[in-house]
Amino acid sequence: MQDEDLAARKHTAAHDPAFPERREAAFAAILTALGDRLSPLGYALKGTTFTRISPHGRSAVHVQRNRYGWEAQIVLRFLTPAGSPPDHPDWPEDEDLTLWHFAADHPHDPGTLAFVDVLDDPARLALALDLLTTRALPWLHTLHDG
Repeated sequence: MQDEDLAARKHTAAHDPAFPERREAAFAAILTALGDRLSPLGYALKGTTFTRISPHGRSAVHVQRNRYGWEAQIVLRFLTPAGSPPDHPDWPEDEDLTLWHFAADHPHDPGTLAFVDVLDDPARLALALDLLTTRALPWLHTLHDG
């Protein structure tokens, strides 16, 4: 499903000389908001990845920029101490998880954040943070419990 309104906003941003600075401000806002939620839970930031290590493995919340420069996606990873994905029925083989895995009732991945929306519509980032902290992280943390 194509979001025509987002396509129009991207078109407008493409012609906005201030967009590169706004994009960086939006990306910084995403990292700051994630840090506010993840740091108290034992996650450390390196680059664009927040990592938590336990005896059962390493979980990561990674912010991956879209190669076209319009959006970033929150991606979840877990590796066992052996360096392999977890042996869990809900973990897709050799893949990472997105927030959409925890919010199938949404028409789009709520963890894919358009930079033009992050500063103009803070509710979009708030939704992603809420899904991350109330659904995704509790599930991910069960993998740390063994």
